[in-house]
Amino acid sequence: MNEFHRVGVIGLGRMGLPMARHLQHAGFEVAGFDLDPARGAALAEGGGVAAASAKEVAAYSQAVLVMVADDAQVKAVTLEPVGVLSGLQSGGVVIIASTVKPSTCREVAAAAAPRGVGVLDAPVAKGQRAAETGTLTVFVGGEAALFQQCQPILRAFGTEIIHIDTQVGAGQVAKLANNLILWATVAGVHEALALAERLGVSPARLRAALRHGSADSYALRELHLINLTWPDKDLAQAVEIATEAGTEAPLANCLRTLMRTLTREELRRLSGAAPGVKPDSEGRQR
Repeated sequence: MNEFHRVGVIGLGRMGLPMARHLQHAGFEVAGFDLDPARGAALAEGGGVAAASAKEVAAYSQAVLVMVADDAQVKAVTLEPVGVLSGLQSGGVVIIASTVKPSTCREVAAAAAPRGVGVLDAPVAKGQRAAETGTLTVFVGGEAALFQQCQPILRAFGTEIIHIDTQVGAGQVAKLANNLILWATVAGVHEALALAERLGVSPARLRAALRHGSADSYALRELHLINLTWPDKDLAQAVEIATEAGTEAPLANCLRTLMRTLTREELRRLSGAAPGVKPDSEGRQR
């Protein structure tokens, strides 16, 4: 199977741009597109190619990484007349790294198949800091052979690359589960520390103690770095996907209400974070 040398990146935001730079450092020729021309210029300053459209990126590339905000944007940059599928040659691959519904990934895959283009869904976890350091976790759905072919691309920005299943969309199921567990533990940690404070126990001291017990978790350890930009979107998506599957997500519904009452400042205060410690500006540690 042929190796990929030219990789495109659609979406050069706080996740996509550092991922593109890691691809460059790994030896790939990289083209990118973003609605904000300044982000394309930032990629070009590092030796990349700033393209004028998703189609132009695809025409340059053998594989295209999509890292945009939501389902509507994924469909726009892949399926529309100036989208990736209009420019990518047969034998190319679309890698959907955005966090979207499994059905969106399958829709793109269905449109790509007649063109001889493969599709992987590969959402990432652990947030902006991991994107910047190239230590993301990547959950992948799609054909095993295509997964193997794309491993060098994924390993340019990730350290844990996990093939969930051969069906496109399986990576998104893993990401949904990751997000649901993350926000459940954030809500639980907040409630526990707030109750301890009410009972006269230092939340910061309790948090340090709990890290040595069975309550230890990512949320407990990283509480002071967790922002709250994305939980409502994540949890709404979980409810929508559950509805599409003919079931319910009662915890996700409950968490949506709980998470709306929390603030970043309150999480940092309860954690005992030093004033100079800044949370993840991407808004999540996923």
